[in-house]
Amino acid sequence: MSLVLTGIGTTSGIVIGRVHRLTPGELSLPEYHLEPDAIEVEIERLHRAVDRGQRFLLDMYEKVTGEGTDTARELLEAHRLILKDPLLADATCNRIRDERINAEWALFKQAEQLLAEFRRMDDDYIALRREDLEQAVNLIQRELAEQPASLVGSQVPHQLDATIIVAPELGPADLTLLHQRRVAGLVTEHGGPWSHSAILARSLEIPMIVGIHHALEILEEGEPVILDGHYGALLASDDESLQRHYQDKLEVTRQHRTDLRRYLGRPSKTRDGESFQLFGNAELPQEFQRCKDDQVAGIGLMRTEYLFLDNDLPDEETQYRAYRQAVRTMAGLPVTVRTLDAGSDKLPPAMAIGQGPNPALGLRGLRLSLAVTDLFRQQIRAILRASVDGPVQILLPMLTGVGEVKLARRLIGECREELRRAGIETDPGLPVGGMIETPAAALAVTRLASELDFMSIGTNDLIQYVLAIDRQDELVSYLYDPAHPAILDLISRTVEAGKDHNIPVTVCGELAGDEQAVRMLLGLGVTRFSMPPGSLPTVKKSLLEASAKACRKKVEDYLSGNEIETSEKLLESLMRDESA
Repeated sequence: MSLVLTGIGTTSGIVIGRVHRLTPGELSLPEYHLEPDAIEVEIERLHRAVDRGQRFLLDMYEKVTGEGTDTARELLEAHRLILKDPLLADATCNRIRDERINAEWALFKQAEQLLAEFRRMDDDYIALRREDLEQAVNLIQRELAEQPASLVGSQVPHQLDATIIVAPELGPADLTLLHQRRVAGLVTEHGGPWSHSAILARSLEIPMIVGIHHALEILEEGEPVILDGHYGALLASDDESLQRHYQDKLEVTRQHRTDLRRYLGRPSKTRDGESFQLFGNAELPQEFQRCKDDQVAGIGLMRTEYLFLDNDLPDEETQYRAYRQAVRTMAGLPVTVRTLDAGSDKLPPAMAIGQGPNPALGLRGLRLSLAVTDLFRQQIRAILRASVDGPVQILLPMLTGVGEVKLARRLIGECREELRRAGIETDPGLPVGGMIETPAAALAVTRLASELDFMSIGTNDLIQYVLAIDRQDELVSYLYDPAHPAILDLISRTVEAGKDHNIPVTVCGELAGDEQAVRMLLGLGVTRFSMPPGSLPTVKKSLLEASAKACRKKVEDYLSGNEIETSEKLLESLMRDESA
């Protein structure tokens, strides 16, 4: 008999192994008042705990080596910065003095105050900051209790081949150590697909499932299990036939990945001879290298938000180094850098303007950049400086009108002139493009195209804004339809505007990384697709085997209501191997 536990698969892959349970010891958080002469002693005790936590994180940072570990370093450094943040350490010391309470109690109360402020902000980015804070506070509390800073060191064997770790949750330090010990797979009771552990697991390519509630209660130490990261399923079974089935499936998957990679080196032409180009979406250093290795035509979308994760804003030099590294890695291939695509609620307190009632419709993207021009100028100067190391393009997010583009171009020109006067060389012909991701931009695309050097269609936001649904909301997620005629009409308008003004149009949303949707986009006239590195082999195979003429005919039939009546039938029909 088999038991199937389900959660959210964050990293695809199949692992056949045995459970190793990682159970945290109960932290004792004493609460007591202090005599006046004990206050400074208690503050010193807190400082020592923070210092030990800093040294632990620094030690982990220095031990991190190998492919995919840049993400781990960034997360460990983020936790080190939190430990030093005055809102945590200094404010806790003030509580010890003012309320005459012990360090554990003061730290708990200060953390709860900060977390309460975070909880009022219902936002994915803020959720990650909550996670950072909780993990940093837990580290200090462990040091105060003189417990091991990482559960991994005391509870986990040094070699974890064929081992699946099951834990309530994992922090960056834990996951870094597990990676060093060659863990095969990961299961956590809590967390989401964009938690830091999930992001890091994807970066390190460790199959992982999050959100399997009560997994530690249900699973026994050493129990044989099968982890299927694609379906988010964990099968607890010692059935030999099931084990053989998944072993065969694992071999097929490995062979399929090998076979798919063979398509990467083939000329980018459809079955009936139409050319297309594949670009990569990237933000972390290893992603740029993977895109380069997979022979992309360039970087169609470099996200820059990760540079702004910490409490301190990155200065121009920090940004410049990141952009220069990306450009140099791509070695002559174009890199499209999207300016900060965040809301004012996602900035450090010193730069936050105030949070509106609906961040998705508030001061975000280019609107924010034009409101906080010092921040925008700093980023533009850094991008311009990197443009001498290779071809660079600037991509402006969240456009709604021509006036925004003109103002942004004026500021870019001023930044270029400032650098020229300082004797700093830049690319004088650096292209400036815009994201078509709001209904306003898509409907006014002809006017926008006359002011832009290129356009990128952000299908993720465009679909949600046009259909007025949040696909993360299970009550309305069934309405999420990427093949809705209104969406296809707006994409088609944008492609035609690009042709009329002789500027390139790229799709860089999730649709570009889906083997079915790319054929639909091909049928709409799209020939430039930008996607995460992991999607490149599958998408290229799909396009190589597609007939562009047949795809156009099927999309036309669908939009006219002839033969193909639903979006599901359209996508199924597009995948059938039919002659042009």
